[in-house]
Amino acid sequence: MISPLEHVDLHVHSTASDGTLSPGELVALALDRRITILSITDHDTVDGIPEAVEAARELDVRLIPGVELSVDLEREGFTAHLLGYFPRTPVAALTDPSTDFARAIAFVQGGRSARNPRILEKLRGLGMPIDMDVVEDIAGGDVIGRPHIAEAMVSAGYVGDSAEAFSLYLAKGKPAYSDRDRLAVSDAVRVIGRAGGLPVLAHPGYIGLGTADLEELVSGLKSLGLAGLEVFYPGHDVATTEQLLLMAGKMALVTTGGTDFHGWRAGAVELGGTPADFHVTKDMIDGFLALCDGI
Repeated sequence: MISPLEHVDLHVHSTASDGTLSPGELVALALDRRITILSITDHDTVDGIPEAVEAARELDVRLIPGVELSVDLEREGFTAHLLGYFPRTPVAALTDPSTDFARAIAFVQGGRSARNPRILEKLRGLGMPIDMDVVEDIAGGDVIGRPHIAEAMVSAGYVGDSAEAFSLYLAKGKPAYSDRDRLAVSDAVRVIGRAGGLPVLAHPGYIGLGTADLEELVSGLKSLGLAGLEVFYPGHDVATTEQLLLMAGKMALVTTGGTDFHGWRAGAVELGGTPADFHVTKDMIDGFLALCDGI
């Protein structure tokens, strides 16, 4: 059996975006779970990184600061997420509002902010009025996203749980969904690289492109500085994982993986996973770690 001492988790969300645990609580939980390397990759924000770095320093956990940016694939109807990892970038540089990186994040956050009222207006038209003040209270001052709106819908009694809110109303193609502005993926790859980071395409199996189109996309992004693929992901089946491993090897890209942990929710993989369901170990991401150490 694989020892839990080998577990790593490079895809985790805190209360700075739509997670249920604070950055400090995530670091403490990682220590408790004997996770040797952790990366907090909040949606379109690095606001939780200073707290996480301080907690990791006190608890002697290796933390790699990260982010998960919402991107437009510059292909009609296709969007994705791009992970950025910053193993050597100073925290002050990541949070400096005058940088290109900060301006890129502000642009994406603006897209979220403009979308949220449109979602609430659609819900109102469906007979489910929700005040923005309620959603803001749920978010607690952090970046507001659809999960916070889903929680407000549950609190109002419109749906039984967040999963129902998404499946019936908030997911793409559903009656209350509204699209938003995203960074072009080519710009996102460049801006992460200029900030000293490693751009990694998140859960490629979820993008919805066929193998040939995905390879074309990844090849183009590599020419711009893409460093790797998130191969190991709870939602990837065996065939998808093997396909992505072959693609990464063919294009000399590193592999990463993580649980996409948002907190304890029904059916979700726990932080770090377990050998019984899903887990990532150091040997599965050795190329990524070598790249981190070599920066």
